[in-house]
Amino acid sequence: MIWLFLLVGVLIVVVVGFVAVGAAVGRLEGVVVPAVFEVDDAVDWVAERLPPEAAGQLSRDDVLVVVGWYLEYFDSVGLATRHGQELGEAALDEGAGRVVARQDDAVDAVVARGLGARVPLDAVSMVVVVDLLGVYLAEMGAIGGSTGPDPAAPDPGRPDPGMAAD
Repeated sequence: MIWLFLLVGVLIVVVVGFVAVGAAVGRLEGVVVPAVFEVDDAVDWVAERLPPEAAGQLSRDDVLVVVGWYLEYFDSVGLATRHGQELGEAALDEGAGRVVARQDDAVDAVVARGLGARVPLDAVSMVVVVDLLGVYLAEMGAIGGSTGPDPAAPDPGRPDPGMAAD
């Protein structure tokens, strides 16, 4: 008789465990895992994928400096916070409008800093590093396409109210 109670008790514990795990999995299924950017990992990833021409022009330390300049550009346009506490839209001020960091502007800022350095870096090699870093950030999910429609952009399906109808 005691074996029966023990068997029923074990079954109840197993069922409660399965229900608890199933509920947790269901709740977390829609949650996106945050992208964690580690500078050393990014520098290693970019340095390993540099074409031979760029790798001959830049050392790993140069790649680290270029990555730093790229991240400083993001900070200058308002898309970075201290220590990564806030990500995505939470990184923006409440009163701030839509913030966009254009790849061309980032490349221009990095190349300008590289050419103005004490020992100027090769412009083409810096562009390759920035391009590879963009690929790295996109693959890890840190950057990408639009997060939603721009409310200031005109709807392509509707005529612009400022235009006169012919």
